[in-house]
Amino acid sequence: MEFTTVEDFEKKYIARLGDRKLDWNVLKFQEEVDPRYRRAQMRYIGRGATANKDSNVIEANNFTLSTMVLPAGSIGPLHLHSDVEEVFFILEGEMTVLLEHEGKEYEIKMNKRDCVSVPPGIQRGIRNDGNEDAMMLVMLGAAKPQLPTYPEGSELENIRIERAKEREAIVAQADR
Repeated sequence: MEFTTVEDFEKKYIARLGDRKLDWNVLKFQEEVDPRYRRAQMRYIGRGATANKDSNVIEANNFTLSTMVLPAGSIGPLHLHSDVEEVFFILEGEMTVLLEHEGKEYEIKMNKRDCVSVPPGIQRGIRNDGNEDAMMLVMLGAAKPQLPTYPEGSELENIRIERAKEREAIVAQADR
């Protein structure tokens, strides 16, 4: 780790809540498919699997970290990260982890301060069954994870295929 002053260190390695905003648009394409998919992300380390360049985040070296707000009744739809594990740590509220593996569907209730680590290759999602907003910490196990896929033939997967080329161009330009 190199830095000249503590101010340089702070600028590069500290992400403060007061400098962040909830991004309700990062997954807006999902909400347009189903209003229950509405949720917001607040990035701290890396941009996750999104193409959004955010100069206000700590540059990712080995993983990404963000928080996600799920309004009451909202769903993070089933999706697959084939390249990384994904961790959900429940900060507020109660959620249900959704898993699909080898044709079987599973639901696991999660409470505040519960944590799940989903290995690569397993479809995962999350649902807020509560009456209030819920919040979780999300970590992905790579600095620049691949864009997740959705169940084959689903409307979200068709949109992902269309958007993949756009994302690659945005990421390439942002990384220059």
